[in-house]
Amino acid sequence: MIRRIVELVDARGTTLGECPVEEAHQPPGRLHRAFSIMLFDEQDRVLLQRRALSKSRFPGLWANTCCSHPAAGEDVAESAAKRLDEEMGLHVGELREVGTFVYQALDGRGAAEHEFDHVLMGDLDSSAELSPDREEIEELAWLPYSELVSDAASRPERYAPWIPGVLALIDRARSAN
Repeated sequence: MIRRIVELVDARGTTLGECPVEEAHQPPGRLHRAFSIMLFDEQDRVLLQRRALSKSRFPGLWANTCCSHPAAGEDVAESAAKRLDEEMGLHVGELREVGTFVYQALDGRGAAEHEFDHVLMGDLDSSAELSPDREEIEELAWLPYSELVSDAASRPERYAPWIPGVLALIDRARSAN
C-alpha cells in the first residue's frame, strides 16, 4: 500500500509540515491542502461523481468532478490534472484556480475532513470518453449547473460537505466574468 503524505497548512495556506493522509483525517482533522475540480461542458452542465461506497470518508455522496490532495510541495493544478487522469482517464486543457476556502466536517463513521481547499474549473466536451476508477467513483452524472446549485441547497444530505464552499467560489468566478 502506498503511504500518501499531505501538506499541513495554516488558515492562510502557509505550509506547516506534512503527515500521512490517514493521520490528517483522524477527528477532529488536521488542516491540510486539498483540491476540488469542477468540469463544465458546452451546455453549462457540470460532471459530478458519486463517491464509491468503499471510500473511507463520505462514501456514496455526490461530489465535484474530482478531488484529492496534492503531495507536499506539488503544484496544485499539476496534481489536479494528474488525478483526473488517474480517476477517469481524462486529459483536459487548462484548469483555472478560482479560489480557496477552509472547511471542517465529521462523517459520522470515525473520519474527519479539515481542508484548505483549492477550487479549480475546467472545460470538457460532453462526448469525452469517461473511464472511472470504480474504487474511487460509484457513478458519474452530467447535471445542469443551476440544478446542482438548487439541489445542493434543498437536499444537502446528498452531497459531500465541501460542495457549498466549492459552489460559492464557482458562483463568484462565474459572476466576475
